[in-house]
Amino acid sequence: MQKIILDCDPGMDDALAIITGLADKNIDILGITTVAGNVELYHTTRNALNLLKYLDEDIDVYSGKDKPLLRDLNTATEFHGETGMGDIDLPNSSMESSKDYAEFYLKYAEKFPQEIELVAVGPLTNIAHALTEYPELKYLLKGITIMGGSLCGGNITPYAEFNIYVDPEAANIVFNSGLIVKMIGLDATMKGHFTADELEDIRKSDSKYSKVTMEIFDAMFRVRGKIGMTSVVFHDTIALLSAIYKDAFKFEEKPILVETGDRRGKTTENFKGGKILVAVDFNKEWFKKYLIETLK
Repeated sequence: MQKIILDCDPGMDDALAIITGLADKNIDILGITTVAGNVELYHTTRNALNLLKYLDEDIDVYSGKDKPLLRDLNTATEFHGETGMGDIDLPNSSMESSKDYAEFYLKYAEKFPQEIELVAVGPLTNIAHALTEYPELKYLLKGITIMGGSLCGGNITPYAEFNIYVDPEAANIVFNSGLIVKMIGLDATMKGHFTADELEDIRKSDSKYSKVTMEIFDAMFRVRGKIGMTSVVFHDTIALLSAIYKDAFKFEEKPILVETGDRRGKTTENFKGGKILVAVDFNKEWFKKYLIETLK
């Protein structure tokens, strides 16, 4: 069982990653940390807490940074709705989050040295700050898997993927940290898009995981249909799974530099960048079968 700390900005696709991670018997989520990204930090944190209540799961949530290291926050409410969960109204959790997220990273990394994969599926602000405050983390963590970046063009600008665009300075810190970094960007995740009728087998199950997955799946189409989208992508779930099911991906080691100027957030193959394992392909058919089997 792979120990995971999940850093996220829920967001509907982040919520799908949380659900899948909880349903998968090969994944042990030690805790969840939240960051501002898809929506403001208040909403990302409440969404994580409320989703865990809805699923009746007992996992600690730690709230992190409410804005990028050097920039104003850009959100993605057109894709996730104003509060991040589309038009879904989750039950309100009475639980509160802790703000000591970096200390949480360090505590568990010291408890389980070289055993924890830190999976970051939002902007990398939390991770960059923690690595700066506690540089020993780079010796204690097994590695970092991120959902972000692209070598094939962007989804927020022609050049940049959203998570990297939001905080490119943080991304450069993480990419040059000396840790083993896996970049699961649009080159791989866009292979895992689904139309509205492709996952109907999940709807046949009465498990709590399949039920809420399809509620979110349907909400994604209601929200994104307004801007003309006819399929959705499980970006963050795909990134999470790369930490465990490596055979479903094709990786290539590349030096990646994050641009911070006019082409803000562009992840460029450049000898000045940190050496990163970049996912360049992904097996969608495996993923579809995996979701149906795991969520049931």
